[in-house]
Amino acid sequence: MLRLPRAAWQATTQTALDAATAEDNLFGQAAMHISLGLIQADQGDPDQALEHHARARDISRQLGWATGEAAAIGGQGQAEWYMARLHSAHEHVTTGMRIAREAGNPYLETLGLMVTGLACRDLGRLHEAAEQFELAISRSKWISWWDDSLALENLGWVYWELGRLADGLDVLAPKGVAGETDGSRNARATVLNAVAKINITLGRHDEALEQAMRALARAQDTGRLWIQASILNTVAAAHRELTHFNRAMRVGSQALALARESRYARPEADGLLGLSLTLKKLGRNDEARTHAEQALALARARSFRVVEGQALTTLCDIAASEQAHTKAVELGHEALTIHRETGHRPGEAHTLLTLAHAHQKTDQAAAELMRRQAWDIFSDIGVPANEYEDHDQ
Repeated sequence: MLRLPRAAWQATTQTALDAATAEDNLFGQAAMHISLGLIQADQGDPDQALEHHARARDISRQLGWATGEAAAIGGQGQAEWYMARLHSAHEHVTTGMRIAREAGNPYLETLGLMVTGLACRDLGRLHEAAEQFELAISRSKWISWWDDSLALENLGWVYWELGRLADGLDVLAPKGVAGETDGSRNARATVLNAVAKINITLGRHDEALEQAMRALARAQDTGRLWIQASILNTVAAAHRELTHFNRAMRVGSQALALARESRYARPEADGLLGLSLTLKKLGRNDEARTHAEQALALARARSFRVVEGQALTTLCDIAASEQAHTKAVELGHEALTIHRETGHRPGEAHTLLTLAHAHQKTDQAAAELMRRQAWDIFSDIGVPANEYEDHDQ
């Protein structure tokens, strides 16, 4: 059914549920409630998805059908991930995986690894997230090409946040090339988007912009607004690095609007942060601070630890540019602690550079030490010297 248009998928499943209800077919009802739960979450209505999964869980327990119960509880966790209820999502999916394992269903257990990986990624437990996705990929014989592509894309994203840039490209590049001729538009678009994110970090800004635009073209008519929002955030980042600041503002504003319309908190937080960075480049510090503070508040409310660290780094940069030395140092060290706890090495390096700027006029030795530490990290993860030297201006 994943190959059907979204409206046809929902209509077909609802018809099947109606038929199962008329025939008092409880197995059919449970299965169709699970499918409708997945559809509603995919369409940006996780509240309705939770109702379907709860009904499927109750019917499955009544029947003693462990596989149905595992799928329903896992679906509940997936819907909660969409809602950024990350701790609850991880707990429910882990429970579903245990039931699936006891029932001898490696397919559902492997799917669960991908959702726990997503929850860990957004919680900033990056090393754990990588382990979950790597394990899912090692079991790819149990899942579809669609699910395997999603696991690879998300592993590449985690590698990017960990600073394992070469590993990320090794994982993603073959799928990105294949995506030009076959497979799901969504899955291939997200793979191209992840490749573009890595290339921005590596200073390949023109290449990244071209890849992100191709990704956007593939996702444009799918109706999945959160995917489009995520890709538009990447397009905006590429424009910002290319000093196309007005274009970056326009695209970033589109990304934020789509993220809010889709009710997906992570691309909203990323979008607020991206706009803050662009506003800072335009010298609009008050607006930049407001957007960064909004990103920080959302990140803290939803436990997005990586975004929390990035927002603090941005606020540190703004404070440093306004000669608010004490405030900048306080914010920078708070950000540095978070980046080191999560393993977000690019964020750690950028924060060290920002702190170096904050210390520049008051403690030259500290500034030089932090600059060298930042350069060492950038060099270690494969960022070309000209790229991090450009940021150290």
